[in-house]
Amino acid sequence: MGLFNFVKEAGEKLWDSVTGDKNDQSKKLQDHISGLNLPGSDKVDVQVHDDKVSISGEGISQELKEKILVAVGNVAGITAVEDNVKVSGAATEARFYTVKKGDTLSAVAKEMYGDANKYNKIFEANKPMLTHPDKIYPGQTLRIPE
Repeated sequence: MGLFNFVKEAGEKLWDSVTGDKNDQSKKLQDHISGLNLPGSDKVDVQVHDDKVSISGEGISQELKEKILVAVGNVAGITAVEDNVKVSGAATEARFYTVKKGDTLSAVAKEMYGDANKYNKIFEANKPMLTHPDKIYPGQTLRIPE
């Protein structure tokens, strides 16, 4: 549990910052998570509070929790995600990496693992949020598994 920070201007645009109340934004984020077809994502509740989001729930895996946190945090307008999710079973937490201008998954893999050829490990860990290894953008947060 904790608070994860994200780049406010980076990410998928789900709503106009001028329109929509917090309940509407919460529903759009919940729909966004559901649209990723992550099994078990229906066990979490998403609440928007200004530019911060609170996610709660229980009975999901550590990997699923991290994917949901990253999916929500990588939405334009979100600066922080509060993690109130209780996972089932013990698992090692992944590290997180914020993409910088000029980064590639190979460069990230080289920095994080010391081996550029492990880029596919990062790509797989961030599916379905990533649809192609070449489609990452500055400000995006990635899960970096052990």
